[in-house]
Amino acid sequence: MRSKKRKATASPSHPPPSDVDDRSLTITKEVNGAIDELYNGHPTEALNLVKSTLSRHPNSALAHGALSFIHLKISHLATIIDNYRPEMLEHIKRSVDSSKRAVQLCQDSLSFWFFHASALMALAKNDANAGFEAVIEACDTGLAIQYPTVIDYSFEIYKDNNPESWLTQSQIELHRKKLRLLKLESKYFIDTTFLVIIKNEVQELQGRKEEIEEKAIALRKNLKKVLNDETVVTRVKDYWNDTMSMELKKDLLRIRIKSLKRHFDKKKSPEAVAVVMQAVEYVKAAKNWKFWTCCCCNERFFDVNSNAEHLKSVHLGTLSDELRSVEPKIVSDSIHDSVKSRKWGPVDVVAAVKMMEDLSRKEVGDEVFLKQKWPYCIDREREAIINKIRALLDQFLSIRCFVQSHLQALMDLIMEMLKKRIPEQLLKEHCLNRTLLSACFLDISELNRVFEFLDDLGNICGLHGLCKGLVNDEVRGEPCEKLVFNKDFSFVEFDKRMLSGQLVVPNDGAAVTSSAVDEIELNDDEHKDAIVDWLLKGGTNSGEQLKQWKNLIETCKGQGKEFFKIYEAEFHRMQNICEKKIEYLRDIKECQNLESICVEEDKRKEEFGNEPLSYESLLSKRERQIKNTNDENFESDIIWKILAGHHVDNEINLEIKKLLDEMAHHGDNEIKLEIKRLIDEMTAKLYKFDAIIRTTTTAMQQTAKKIDTVTACDYRSIMVPLLKSIMRAQLEDLANKDAEDKYKAVEEAFLSEFGLDDKEKTDKGGGNARHGQRKSKYKKKKKDKRWPKELKATGGSEEQRENVEQISFPAARDGNDPTNPEIVGPVTTDELEQEEWKLTPEEEKEQRMLDEHLEYQRQIENEAKQKRLAELNKARSSEGNVEKMSLRRINFDDFHWKYFYQAQGVKLDEKLCKLQQELHLTPYNLNLTRSN
Repeated sequence: MRSKKRKATASPSHPPPSDVDDRSLTITKEVNGAIDELYNGHPTEALNLVKSTLSRHPNSALAHGALSFIHLKISHLATIIDNYRPEMLEHIKRSVDSSKRAVQLCQDSLSFWFFHASALMALAKNDANAGFEAVIEACDTGLAIQYPTVIDYSFEIYKDNNPESWLTQSQIELHRKKLRLLKLESKYFIDTTFLVIIKNEVQELQGRKEEIEEKAIALRKNLKKVLNDETVVTRVKDYWNDTMSMELKKDLLRIRIKSLKRHFDKKKSPEAVAVVMQAVEYVKAAKNWKFWTCCCCNERFFDVNSNAEHLKSVHLGTLSDELRSVEPKIVSDSIHDSVKSRKWGPVDVVAAVKMMEDLSRKEVGDEVFLKQKWPYCIDREREAIINKIRALLDQFLSIRCFVQSHLQALMDLIMEMLKKRIPEQLLKEHCLNRTLLSACFLDISELNRVFEFLDDLGNICGLHGLCKGLVNDEVRGEPCEKLVFNKDFSFVEFDKRMLSGQLVVPNDGAAVTSSAVDEIELNDDEHKDAIVDWLLKGGTNSGEQLKQWKNLIETCKGQGKEFFKIYEAEFHRMQNICEKKIEYLRDIKECQNLESICVEEDKRKEEFGNEPLSYESLLSKRERQIKNTNDENFESDIIWKILAGHHVDNEINLEIKKLLDEMAHHGDNEIKLEIKRLIDEMTAKLYKFDAIIRTTTTAMQQTAKKIDTVTACDYRSIMVPLLKSIMRAQLEDLANKDAEDKYKAVEEAFLSEFGLDDKEKTDKGGGNARHGQRKSKYKKKKKDKRWPKELKATGGSEEQRENVEQISFPAARDGNDPTNPEIVGPVTTDELEQEEWKLTPEEEKEQRMLDEHLEYQRQIENEAKQKRLAELNKARSSEGNVEKMSLRRINFDDFHWKYFYQAQGVKLDEKLCKLQQELHLTPYNLNLTRSN
């Protein structure tokens, strides 16, 4: 009894089908005629005939299916000539459109769904923008049909002029198996494409990591801006190296918390005080300078492990036990030793074979040959390739990405090539099948194959980029100064080794209190001024530093989120790869089961001598067994894959009859080779999956560390610049005070020396009373001196400032300056003109000689004064605190003392030198600016 055709459900986006009956004799004859024209070599005529039918019956599913079939056949013809490739792709796209319309018009036809899946397969293979996912979707839709249309629309059958060919149950199963076969093929193609996508993804994510990290490093460096004042550096270094005691230096490294608060209270910076106290309280509780903030929920943690565990368990997730079970095993340490061995080099194979044969005759142990000195040869080209292979192996091993499947695949490749020149028994006897050193026996072309194998594996899993990133991570370690509190947290101190130049010492941030620094003994000759450079680097604007600190905390959260997105992508990649590996392990097991069926039949034949069954019959029998158990038919798909071989894959043979004919002619050897090909193909993907799993594991560990790094905030980042602020102020005060004391000592010494000489001269001339009066008057003027900067700040008149700026010791603006050396303070021109000095002719001569050189000195000092004043105004104005600075600068080094002594008639050379030595003064010290 014939079953009636079920009505197809119309697609919502297309008009409902008309009452055209595709089983009518008219349509079937027209379609059959078009198919005949196609097989007779007239594809254009075939297209015209079907299009003519469609013009009259636009809703004929049969005509649309035939049009799809013809376009697909024409596309195969176009592949013969490369120039026809654009035309070929156009035919494939039209085939897809026509087959899609056919399944819309007749949704329960297995034949039409197979046409559609075949057209999609061809499109996916020839168009990079198309995917194999659509093929799988079409196959799944066809396989989901429970009650398919019973009319077979296979165009090969229509050639028999049979208008109706009713599908039997076995034919329905054949259609379904072909759909499963296309689905299986698509799955393998998807996995091949997936490996390429993974390669690009690995490279993209690794580059993204580096980009985010560079931004993070730049952000943290904002807290350490460099700003050098060369004048301050020189003055402080002189004091540090020449005067400052070791005890004072050590005291500088130890800061009382109360002093730190008082320092910022004076600067009116409550924010700085708050941060300091916050840091102290946190470190007391956490016993750590660092804290970690979850980038997803902002929860804070005292230690890095708690933060990492929270991130994985709460926000990321973990692999299931099943997925973890397929993680590959790392190779043993012996492989590391083998790669590090000095035996890598080109071996003279002929001499090596002779050596092995000699050892075999002596019946020595298996490992003896490996311990022998091998017969090497000079072959630069082979040596270069061997070194490249060894370097790649070292990369894999260095990040623990070389696993057992890689070792096995590599050894299989090496043995496959070596067996062509060295007997396999000899290789096994001397253990060359168990060591990578056997690669040294290969020739140039064979070595290139080994290198290509490793290089391809490295490219697939992103080995090179990952290794580079890990090396950069080691280099980028952020150094920090060791900073600890005393027992009761009343003091904070830097490590005393900083005094000897060790500015950064190993410290993980966990050591917050220590007595070890007190035990460090430093000799006086060990101290260096590197700490001065460190201390004077960085801005002193605490407001800007606190702003950067707040910005750091906020930005770290954002960077942590960016890294977490990468972390998630790597985790999902790991899940996908592990799931695919499980599928492939199942596929391989099924193939091996089928292979064992064939092997068992071979053994039965040898043992009993019976007429053997063909592999095809054995596999068919197995398929029936599967069907009777109502299994998911996966193994049945594998059997079909094996029996169909590469014919369906390469030609997309749509004629069931032809396919069955081809399968009937399969011999046992072909089936055996097909099984081996399938196993090899899946095994090759397996070891690539293993490489991706291992590099992904390492990449995830790297990403987790980067998350830990960017989400960690270290209170030392803000405490160090704040502490440097008070330390710098203290050190500059000490240096300035020391400079002023030395200046006063020199001034008093010379005043005393000059006063004595002048008195002796005036005694000789009988002018004691008048000279004393003059000296007293000048001393009074000295006490009332006011400098230009002070006068300007306090509202002094322009005339006063002008008069003061005109005075410089020891020369004034014109040549009528006094010669009395006791006058060391700034004196106005009016005062000098009021004094009447009567000089002897001898004194006038001496005066002119002195004036000549004092004028030169005045010019130098005046220029230096103006330059220094400009520098100081610029520096002080940036701090918002204009200090009162003295403009008096006496350069005793440039002064021409020879003429001065001649003018005074007194030889002071020896006294001056002695005085300078006692005070340990340099010419620069004597030019230091005095501060009021």
